[in-house]
Amino acid sequence: MKRSHVLFDVAALVVYLLAANPALTGIPLHEFIGLGAFIVIAAHVVVSADGLGGRGRMGRLALNAVLLLSLAACVVSGVMVSGTVLPSLGLYATGYHFWDPLHAVAAKVLFAALLVHVVVRAPAALAVLRQRRGLRAAESDCLMGS
Repeated sequence: MKRSHVLFDVAALVVYLLAANPALTGIPLHEFIGLGAFIVIAAHVVVSADGLGGRGRMGRLALNAVLLLSLAACVVSGVMVSGTVLPSLGLYATGYHFWDPLHAVAAKVLFAALLVHVVVRAPAALAVLRQRRGLRAAESDCLMGS
């Protein structure tokens, strides 16, 4: 894992946290940030695709499947109950009584799976950040003659 990937992952998490909090952003901004979060998280999956191999492969594969399916359900249902995005495109979707509960459940499953993902990946990310900081400290020690 590279430092740039860790920083991108942190940025993706921040975008998700903004999108997941409509009380903070308001519904219109929640809808547009949600679409942006989908793009950022999809990019994260593409960048992190090499993480499927190695120890614990099946567990990571199952977790990634839950994350992607819940993300897809959340985005599709969110667009279908949209009060801003669809009307801004001149569209209207029926079936609110189906899509709204699906959106609520998908958002909760996505949040739970994301928490598991963060807990599983945090040690590797912290190791990368510590390693880089340790290298910089060692370089500065060498420059200072220690």
